[in-house]
Amino acid sequence: MSGFSAKLLQGKVGIVTGAGSPYGIGRSLVLGLAAAGARAVYATDLMTKHIASLRDEVKKSGSSCEVREHVLDVTDEAQTIEVLKKIIADYGRLDFYFANAGVGLYKPLPETDTSYYDKMINIMQRSFFLAIRYGGQAMSNICAEKPAPGGSIIVTSSMAGASGGVSDISYSSAKAAVSGMAKPGAVQLSSTNVRVNAIAPGFVRSSIVSSSAGFDTSRDDKPYEKKDAASAFDRTMGRFASEKHYYSRILEPEEIANIGVFLASDLAASINGENIMADSGRIAAGSNYNEPMPRMTPLQP
Repeated sequence: MSGFSAKLLQGKVGIVTGAGSPYGIGRSLVLGLAAAGARAVYATDLMTKHIASLRDEVKKSGSSCEVREHVLDVTDEAQTIEVLKKIIADYGRLDFYFANAGVGLYKPLPETDTSYYDKMINIMQRSFFLAIRYGGQAMSNICAEKPAPGGSIIVTSSMAGASGGVSDISYSSAKAAVSGMAKPGAVQLSSTNVRVNAIAPGFVRSSIVSSSAGFDTSRDDKPYEKKDAASAFDRTMGRFASEKHYYSRILEPEEIANIGVFLASDLAASINGENIMADSGRIAAGSNYNEPMPRMTPLQP
């Protein structure tokens, strides 16, 4: 994990969505925040069965961070407000909000209907609006240990939001919108001293991506090992990796988590309204990763 000081986030409280996978950015964020001295992290997801092992991993690391499990549908406005009210009731403050929940599905345009498109937009665009809207409001709460409003909201975007050749139209447009939220979000919350930034990762070795690409989801009811998820990712997504160029490397979740911990801290006090591309240079290289696209069939009269 990171080499950050254990006092970097001392006393701070926050939330990470999409923290329920056994191997991924959300889990790594919780571990990184705990290592940096966070007082409490609400680890949320629709499925939380892997959070017990996450809590154990935090304890074994020697951290005193309280990992609080919470079931959350990030598309649901009422549930989002509810968990934020609980955090304020429990700790009196909210200092960081990682809007990280997402899905890694892919559908060619001829197979994309409005139901699928709306689902992707709700999970990866609407949910980030809710994070900025209500996370910013919760960060205005003050307490004895936090005498002034403020905080940091970080949303997980993707390099797919900056390229048409990485994913499908639903995922890419949702992530482009997420990246676009950082600037107006930062301006709208400037009077509350809340920073808003986006991280746009490249290909990250994680269980959610490998599951979406065809990993045996029948095992999802059992905690499986990191090595299993990594192996599944390499089988399905490994074709995107190459040792020939630095930009062709596959990222580990910890690399994105390190950026997130930095953005949550006062070390990043001057960084606001930015979309940080963390893809090892893939977009700069201008590579296209999609296979040849299927033709559309004519509409029948």
